[in-house]
Amino acid sequence: MALLDLLCSGDHPSREPAREQLRVASWGGYQLDECDCFLISVPQLPEAARIRHGGGPFSTVDVSRAGEGLGQLDLWVVDGYLHSVDYMTYDDHEMLPDLEDDTLEPLS
Repeated sequence: MALLDLLCSGDHPSREPAREQLRVASWGGYQLDECDCFLISVPQLPEAARIRHGGGPFSTVDVSRAGEGLGQLDLWVVDGYLHSVDYMTYDDHEMLPDLEDDTLEPLS
């Protein structure tokens, strides 16, 4: 939840609906067996509570450790709802970052 909170804290105009959805969201399972990418489950909400986003990642966080760039976390929105978090690595760092060891920086 700390990771999702960070991903929903940017300055996107739809930040508030994303944070509202985060309050009622739950774990949706892993998207693929071979990676830590995961799904987000959000119950049906009124049209006004949906996120207005035209496609692509809704927000992105840069992941680094000791100044070395490891990858990016992308929060995806599908049909107005929080959908999934994907971790795209730069090298062989395939596991989701550890919030204690890694630095997470929202991209502008």
